[in-house]
Amino acid sequence: MGRRRHFRLEIMVSSAMGDGAASDAAKGTVSPHLTRLLVRAGLATGLDRSRLAGVPGLAVLDEDGIRIPTATILRVWELVSGPAWETGGSNRVMELWRPGGLGVWDYLFAVSGTLGDAFQAASRRLTAIADPADRLAVTRDDDGGMTVGWQGPYRDHPDYPVIAEFATYMMLVMASSGAGRRITPVRVHLPHRSPAASGHLMELFGTRRVEFETEEPSITFARADVEAPLPRADPALAAILDDHARLSVVTARPVLGWLDRFHAVLESAVAGGPPGLDQVAARLAMSPRTLQRRLRDEGTSWREELESLRRRRVDRLLRETSLSVDSIAARVGFTDSRALRRAIHRWYGHGPAAIRAGGPS
Repeated sequence: MGRRRHFRLEIMVSSAMGDGAASDAAKGTVSPHLTRLLVRAGLATGLDRSRLAGVPGLAVLDEDGIRIPTATILRVWELVSGPAWETGGSNRVMELWRPGGLGVWDYLFAVSGTLGDAFQAASRRLTAIADPADRLAVTRDDDGGMTVGWQGPYRDHPDYPVIAEFATYMMLVMASSGAGRRITPVRVHLPHRSPAASGHLMELFGTRRVEFETEEPSITFARADVEAPLPRADPALAAILDDHARLSVVTARPVLGWLDRFHAVLESAVAGGPPGLDQVAARLAMSPRTLQRRLRDEGTSWREELESLRRRRVDRLLRETSLSVDSIAARVGFTDSRALRRAIHRWYGHGPAAIRAGGPS
């Protein structure tokens, strides 16, 4: 398979660009739309409703005009990924989707002039459904095709492979919905290892060109699909909906409890390396001592929260990368590989080799 050059156009945009103040206010939050679909899919595939009790933000999930903690949707991913993905996963969730199921964002695909226009608008207004840290990167190949890649700050989350697969499939469903027909992608890139049986993914995406262990998840569309006029194109309505998508972020009411804010800050802090108590306390505008007291009031502690975060990161790195145990220990903040091995034995009752042998979770 020959390598094709790519050139990056000026259409690469992100939800964090343009409406800076709105994006800053929305940090650490998402719209409730996708979480609704995930919860419904989980319940439909056997998730015990009692396991959702206490997940922050779910009590107001059916309200409009709100934004819930990003930590909430990540927790829901942890709960639904097992039962949902064993019985169809991404397809099961998107079967529940109907136009408007992702708010105003998915209507951008219906009224744009072409698929290229649609993804420009969707990437520019991604914060209407996602955290401002999420991005859609749109590039054009030298043959006129288009690649849409999802970039999110969740690489160390244990369910990153599931999230990456879903984000890619959602883009295919949105494109097909806008075109009014099933689109066959040129190729699909997924960042995790190839599963033992990958036929279900080829069936899901409708192509045998599904490649694994790539830098980021992406999907490529042919030039003919990118440039073909969409059947319901309406330039005037597209402009109105684009502005409505912007306003949906500006006017949304964040639903954040204190512990929710702490989890959001802790998750974002890890992007710069193992987070420290002083660093996280400063982001929350409080002293380290006050932070520890607030955590005790919530029935947890800095040590427990950091341990939980480290465990999730170690699990992902062992299953999804070939990094050595020494490298993982350094990346996650253990003093050396022996300390990491002791922690793994405490968490799982066996060593890192057994986790790695199990492959992607």
